[in-house]
Amino acid sequence: MAQDTSVEVVLNNTRETLKALGDSIENLASKYPEIFQNPDLSERLENFRAAHEEATERLKTPRLSIATIGTTSSGKSTIVNALIGRKLAPIEAGEMSGGVLTLCHSEENRLVVEPTEGATWETGEWTDLTDEEIYDRIRNSVMLPYHQARRKKGKKIIAAPQVTVFGPLLPAVETNLLGLPPGIGIEFIDLPGLKSVQDKTNVAVIQNRVKKAFSLVALDYMQVDDEHRKRLLEELKEVVSFLQGRTDSMVFILNRVDQRGSDDLPLSERIQSLRKEIKKVLVLKRLPDVLAFSARILYYGQCAVGLGNQLQDVPEERFQFLESLFQDCAKEIKHKVKGNKELKRWVRKLEDQVDDSESITQEDLNKFLSHVREWSGGQELWDCLNQRLQESFPTLVLAPIIFPVCISYEALSSRLDTVAEIRQIEHKEQVEAKQKEISEIKAQLQSGIEQLRKKTQDDLAGKIEFLKKSDPNSQSTIAQNFEAIGLSGFEPLLTAIDDIEVDLARLIVRPVREALLKNQPRHELEEIISTSVPPNIAEDLGRAYDVASRRIRGFKEEDGFLVGRALKDKEEDIKELDNDEKSVRKLFLIMRKVLTVRAEFQLQTKAMELEEALLDLIQSAENQLTSLCSQQISDSTLQEAILSAYKSQESVEMPALPSQFFNIKPNIQRSKSEETKVVGKEWVTETYTTGTCFKSEQRREVKKDKKELLEYKTVVIPNINLMAEAWQEGIQKGKDELWDILCDWMTQRLDLANEHFNTSVEKTILLAEQTLEEQLEIIAADYAQEMKKWQRIQILKSNSSCHENTLKTISSNT
Repeated sequence: MAQDTSVEVVLNNTRETLKALGDSIENLASKYPEIFQNPDLSERLENFRAAHEEATERLKTPRLSIATIGTTSSGKSTIVNALIGRKLAPIEAGEMSGGVLTLCHSEENRLVVEPTEGATWETGEWTDLTDEEIYDRIRNSVMLPYHQARRKKGKKIIAAPQVTVFGPLLPAVETNLLGLPPGIGIEFIDLPGLKSVQDKTNVAVIQNRVKKAFSLVALDYMQVDDEHRKRLLEELKEVVSFLQGRTDSMVFILNRVDQRGSDDLPLSERIQSLRKEIKKVLVLKRLPDVLAFSARILYYGQCAVGLGNQLQDVPEERFQFLESLFQDCAKEIKHKVKGNKELKRWVRKLEDQVDDSESITQEDLNKFLSHVREWSGGQELWDCLNQRLQESFPTLVLAPIIFPVCISYEALSSRLDTVAEIRQIEHKEQVEAKQKEISEIKAQLQSGIEQLRKKTQDDLAGKIEFLKKSDPNSQSTIAQNFEAIGLSGFEPLLTAIDDIEVDLARLIVRPVREALLKNQPRHELEEIISTSVPPNIAEDLGRAYDVASRRIRGFKEEDGFLVGRALKDKEEDIKELDNDEKSVRKLFLIMRKVLTVRAEFQLQTKAMELEEALLDLIQSAENQLTSLCSQQISDSTLQEAILSAYKSQESVEMPALPSQFFNIKPNIQRSKSEETKVVGKEWVTETYTTGTCFKSEQRREVKKDKKELLEYKTVVIPNINLMAEAWQEGIQKGKDELWDILCDWMTQRLDLANEHFNTSVEKTILLAEQTLEEQLEIIAADYAQEMKKWQRIQILKSNSSCHENTLKTISSNT
C-alpha cells in the first residue's frame, strides 16, 4: 500500500477544495436562478460548469507523465523498458525510434496505433496481446514501415506514428518506488531522437507532449571523456532546445557506466564535472541531478522478476532474461560482488541454477532484484524521482487541471461583482449619471484601443528593424540598447534567428560544398544531410548533387568560373550542354528547398524563445490596455470584469515559411563565341624566289594547318566556392525576410489580443448597461429587498472565492 505521502495529502485537498468550489457555485445558482437569466452571466456560469466538470473527471485519475529524452546511442529505450519492467520499446541496434511511444498504466494489455496523415503502417487497436506480440507489432508493423516510408523517393513529409500501449507498469504496481498514492495514473513517453524527426510538423507534436512531462535525459558514459564531452554537451543542448523540455523538471542519467575502464577517472569526479558543465550549457539555476546508471543489467533483472508476481517458480518465458543477464553482464556482476564472499557464492549458485535450467523461487529472484537495483543505480534513480516528484507534483500534474477552472471562475466572479456594485445604487439620478459615464467610457476605450493598436504596430516594426541590424556578438551593447528601447526579453529571439543562419551554413552549405570539392559519393552526402532534414529531402538533394557534380567535371575553370562550350552545329553536344546547365539550376532549386525545410524545423525548435518574446510583447500591450482602463474607468470592479474576460488567449501558432523562402539564384551566363581553330591539314601552293642576280619565282606544294572560324554556344557557371557564397547570400537575404515574417506574425497576434480586449470591453459594458436599466426598475419597485438579496449573494460568492484561492495556492506549490 502507498504511504500517506505529501502527494496524497495535496491530491485529496485539491479534490475536496474543487468539490467545495463547485458546490458553492451550484448553491448560488439554485438559490438565485434569476440572476443567471442574463445571457452573459449564463454563458459564464456554463463555462465554469464545463471547466469544473472536466477538472473533476481528470482529478479522479490524474496522470503523471515521464518523458525520456536521449542523446545519440544513449540506450534510451533500454532505460524505458527497465523502468516499466517490460520489453515493449524497440531496442535493436540502429535507428528504430520514430514518433511517440506512450506507455500508460492499465490492468489489461491494449495497443493503439493512431491514424495519422500519410501513414503507410498498420493502424488500429488490438487487445489481449502478449509483450512479445506488442513488441513485434510496434517494431515490424509500425516503426520499420515508417522509416521505409520516410526514405521513399518523392514521398511527402508524413506525420510520425503515435503509438500507445496500455498495460501494467512497474512504478504503478510497486507504488513505493515513486511514492504515488492509489488513483494516480502514470505514463512513460518514449521520444524519438533528433535524427529520426527532422520536420516541423512532427517536432510540434513531440514538443507538446514533453512540455507537460517530467523528463529523464539519457547520456552515454562513453561520450563524456575529454575527447567527446564537448560534442556530447552540444548535442544535449540541441536535444533540450529541440524538445523544449522544462529544465526545472529534468533528471540526467549517465548510462552505460558498466563500460567504465579500470584506469578511468573516479566516477564521482566525472559526474561532478558533468553536473557543472550541464548547469552552464543549459543555463540552469541549480546543479542538476546526474545519476550513474547501467540500464542493461536493470532491464534484464526487472523483466526476469516481473511486476509484483508472487509465483512459486519463475515462468519459463522469463528465464531468457536471466540467461542474458548472466551472459551479457558477467563483468559487471563480478565487479559488484567482489569482496563479499557470501554474496558471491549465492549469486554463483543462482547462475548455476539458470545454466542447469533449474527452477528458481520468486523469493530468490526478488532478493536478486534488490541487488540488481543497487548495482545498476536503479534504486538511486527511483529515490531521486520520488523526491523530485514530491516537489513538482502540484505544478506538474495539478496546475494544468486547475488553471482553466480558476480562469472561468474569475470571469464569472468579476461579472457578478459588476452587477452587485450597480445594485448598490439607490437613486435614479445616480443610475442615469452612471449610464452616461458608461457610454463615455465605451467610446473612449474603443478609440483608445484603436490608437494603441496603431502605436503598437509602429513600435513593433521599429523594433524589428533594430533587431535586424543588431550585432549578436556585441552582447553587452545589445542588452543596453534593448532595455533603452523597451525590448528587454527579446535578446533570445535575436540569438535564435542568428542561430538559424549558423545552423544552415554548418549543416547544409558546408557539407554540399565539401562534397563538390572532394567529389564525394552521393550516399555519403545523403547520410550527412539526412541528420538535418527528412530522408526524402536529403535524397532529393543527393540526386541533384550527383547529376550536377558529374556534369560540371568537363567544365574548365576560367577566372573563378566554370566554362562549358559546344559547337553550334553539334546538336548532341548542344543538348548535353543544356542538360549541364539544367543540372546546376536543379541543384540550386533543391538547395533552396532543403534550406527552407531546415530553417522551418529550426524555427519550430526555437518556439520557446519566440513564444517568450511574443508573450513579453503581448504583456507590454496588455499593460498599456490596463493603463488605458485605469485612466478611463474609475470603477475598479468594472476594470476587473474587463480584464478577467480578456485572460483567456488562443494558443500561439508558429509561422510557416513560404515554399520559395530563400532567394537563391544561380549566376549562370549563356553566350555565343567565335574562335579560329586548326581543324586539320591541307596542301597549299607556296611561291618562293630563287637566284641572286637573276631572280625567278618558283612554286611548290606545302602541307599546312587548316584553320576555320567556329561558332560556339557557351555556358558560364560559378565555381564551387562561388556557388557556396551564393547559397550563403541567399540565407542572409532569407534571414532578413524571416524577420519580416515574424513581424507579421507578431502583428497578427497583437491584433488578436486587441480584438479580444475590445470584445471583453463590449460584453462587459453591455452587461453594465443592461444591469443599469434593470436598476431603474428595481429602485422604483423594492430597492431595499434587492439590496439584501445581493448582500447574501456576495457572502456566498466570497466563500467561493476562498475555495478558488486555495486551489491556486495548492497548484502553485506555495
